Amino acid sequence: MLRPNLRHLEIFLTLCESGSVSDTARRMHLSQPAVSKAIALFEDTSRLHLFERRKNRLHLTEAGLQLREEAERLWNQVRLFSEGVDALQTSRRGLITVAAIPALAFGGLAGAATSFSQAFEDVKIGFHVEMSKRVVEMVAQKHADVGFIHGGSGNIHIDENYITDSEVMCLMDRNHPLAQHTEVTPKNLAPYPLICFDANTPPSVLIRDSFAKFGLHPKIQLEMNVSRLADTFVRDNIVAFVDPFSAIANPKLTLRRFVPRVPLSIFMLTPKGQSSSRILEAFVTAATEKVFQKLRSLALAPTEPPEKD
Repeated sequence: MLRPNLRHLEIFLTLCESGSVSDTARRMHLSQPAVSKAIALFEDTSRLHLFERRKNRLHLTEAGLQLREEAERLWNQVRLFSEGVDALQTSRRGLITVAAIPALAFGGLAGAATSFSQAFEDVKIGFHVEMSKRVVEMVAQKHADVGFIHGGSGNIHIDENYITDSEVMCLMDRNHPLAQHTEVTPKNLAPYPLICFDANTPPSVLIRDSFAKFGLHPKIQLEMNVSRLADTFVRDNIVAFVDPFSAIANPKLTLRRFVPRVPLSIFMLTPKGQSSSRILEAFVTAATEKVFQKLRSLALAPTEPPEKD
């Protein structure tokens, strides 16, 4: 039974194209006797007469023409297999670009990038910390392979995947009068100066609405768009509304839940129609795990992501 040798197959197909032993030897960096020996062995193994000489050139016999069709089909399969192997090797030595808002970047995704790098040492990560609008732009323009923000993007050039919800919490001094509560309400917070998100952001609107339902007006002393800076301003009786992902461990400060709950939905963004590579899927898995670990550490009982088929 014929057991094809890929090297002999390559020599056979090259000779089919060139019609010359010397030309085949030159193309394949072989000696002419090596080419002749390979073809002779191929004919002996197949028990077929594949070439005949006419006017100093080799021409395929009828059996050779039929075998050439099968050989080309097999060689194309070998080529596709080789390309697949190359793609896998490239994926392990590739590059992924990640963009995330500050709260999520510092609150878990940076740790995901670290653990991912340990598992995929040959993969380079471009990690960008940007505001939400810029993250959306980078993903839509394919300058980032994946982005993480709060809320949807509303961009037609982006595929959005909901991960889970975090929620707004209150950061205060550990000796603050409200620190004795496990959760705080607008009524609790009404007497105290507050730090809040920018007025035009969805969380800020919901916070103000929750005060308004009690007929109260929050005493907002400072507005900011980066929760990670809040600990710098929290002192005395000041309380800051923050994304808990961004809270820096500080023994002098503590977090308390705010009621009514103000959700912070976490979304993953990818360019529209982009096929997911193995390394990107691996990073997304690491990132999702870090997000859920963070939420569990905050005792926020995250909704687990759906299982993959």
